[in-house]
Amino acid sequence: MTLKRREKRRYISVMHGCPAAEAATAIERRLQELYGTIALERASLKAVKPGEGISIFRCGLGSQGKVLVAIALAYPAMATLDMSSSVKRLKKRLAAKVNTALLAEKSRG
Repeated sequence: MTLKRREKRRYISVMHGCPAAEAATAIERRLQELYGTIALERASLKAVKPGEGISIFRCGLGSQGKVLVAIALAYPAMATLDMSSSVKRLKKRLAAKVNTALLAEKSRG
């Protein structure tokens, strides 16, 4: 007999040009269109940290590939920035990317 374990999760940062609620709905709608209702439920997609322009979504480890495809094919257009197994690590890496992008922009102009 085995114990029931909680599924591992992945956190995905997504850049979008619409409100966070609309982005989450677009991803869920595309995931359902591509893979069906059961895959949508198994993905357990949730907006962990909605934000302006960049949001963090949580999904199940087994469904991360399907979620990434749904993000890539969602309308309005969205892009995956980074993915991690913890929100804390993902936030650190995003902050580092934003800082390096700002430094590069300042050096150019």
